[in-house]
Amino acid sequence: MRQIIQTDTAINRKKKVVMEVVLLAVCLLFYLLFPFFDGPVWCADSASYAFMDISREPLYPAFLALTRIRGAGNAAEEDAYIVTVILQSLLAGFSAWYAGFVIKRTKDQSTLLQIAAIVFQFAVVLLCRFAAVRGSVYTDCIMTEGLGLSLFVLFILELYLYVAGGRKCHLLWTLILSFLLISLRKQMMITILIMGAVFGWYILIRNRKVRKFLCLMLLMVSVLAACKVTDRLYNYAVRGVWIEHCHNSMGVLCTLLYSSDAEKDKLLFTDETVKELYLEIMKQADEQKLLYAYAQGDWLSMSSHYADSYDAIGYGIINPVVDGYIAGHYDYTIVEAALKYDEICEEMTRTLFKQNLMPMLQVYCYNVLKGLVNSVARAGHLLSIYAAAAYLGFAAAAGYLILQKKKLKEMEMQIERSLAFAFIVMMGIVINSLVVGLIIFTQPRYMIYSMGLFYAAYAMLLYDVVRCHILLHGKKTSVCTGM
Repeated sequence: MRQIIQTDTAINRKKKVVMEVVLLAVCLLFYLLFPFFDGPVWCADSASYAFMDISREPLYPAFLALTRIRGAGNAAEEDAYIVTVILQSLLAGFSAWYAGFVIKRTKDQSTLLQIAAIVFQFAVVLLCRFAAVRGSVYTDCIMTEGLGLSLFVLFILELYLYVAGGRKCHLLWTLILSFLLISLRKQMMITILIMGAVFGWYILIRNRKVRKFLCLMLLMVSVLAACKVTDRLYNYAVRGVWIEHCHNSMGVLCTLLYSSDAEKDKLLFTDETVKELYLEIMKQADEQKLLYAYAQGDWLSMSSHYADSYDAIGYGIINPVVDGYIAGHYDYTIVEAALKYDEICEEMTRTLFKQNLMPMLQVYCYNVLKGLVNSVARAGHLLSIYAAAAYLGFAAAAGYLILQKKKLKEMEMQIERSLAFAFIVMMGIVINSLVVGLIIFTQPRYMIYSMGLFYAAYAMLLYDVVRCHILLHGKKTSVCTGM
């Protein structure tokens, strides 16, 4: 009898392994279809990564340099990056499979939730390829999202596994992925804030483990320090100077300029050179009607005007004006010119923070709201209503499970895991919206990192809501029958 049971167990284990291999193969093949049919896609920002521009973080330019096919033409030719997009697609396929694997493993081996998690990742890709204006998937593009979207999914999953199980290997992978993401693009500093929020809730507030929380904070600081050292090592290797990448101050400056009133704010400047540059920038922005004063309509219209103005102010006005001034007054190297650019922009930023910040606050609120919508849908009047309904439904499902958790002891662990995953995903969405909204316009490219995970978390919550309802209904039926 024992031998039969052991044989059945071995067969079941083999079937599970075969199923996982098949699902992994399906995920990899799905993502590989796109580079096969579309090939590498060259985008507006691609050249700055391919040519290792001083304004870029170290990881992606280094990745492109390592994966670019030599002899296939110069660094600006798309065909040279076929290996790059294949590797990006393989990573995306793995991350989609791993999302399903992790959710199945932590949710009573639910194949339904596993398939749902994978399908939601596929759905985001299909939306980008066939429904979005861009008409391409990010894994085919020579841009940081080609790696970043997949790495962020893995980061959230490893953080969830650490919270759910407490194993140090998952904490290690969470920290490594955070390091890679921050080295990929500065937006991913949000990973530190996400970890801080999650550890603060689960380790400090709920479990009251102050020493452990402080140790985790120290590890997070170590990640930031490692990122800064890596940035400097990269620039030392590429340019022979011990500096971090430049042009970090332009993001907030664009928003400050957009919301500025030149007649009032010119009085804030004490540096005459910076003041003259500011007035020239504002003059050109006013001529092109790129300022807050020209924004009209509802919150969607105003946030769209800000989005349309942002790059026009930054790349179309700030860069030519400031770079032109530096070129006309100094005989600088590329590095020296970049550092002077940062010096001027930082001084302008510090000064403009003294302006009336109410217009900027309004822009920020609308921008964050648009970011929240773009995180789960696409900003528009109807889809904004849908997004609000999705968030309300998400919150209602989580609230219901919190109320039922103590009543159903047999479901407590499963509910706790669903709530943990939902909390981590929502922290990712909210923190990303709040941070990106402060620096730049919240276009879908910056916001879809958690889209597939949001719907996977939603599915987990609804799955447990249905199970709770069935169990509660069964208990009531049993009580009535007993009476």
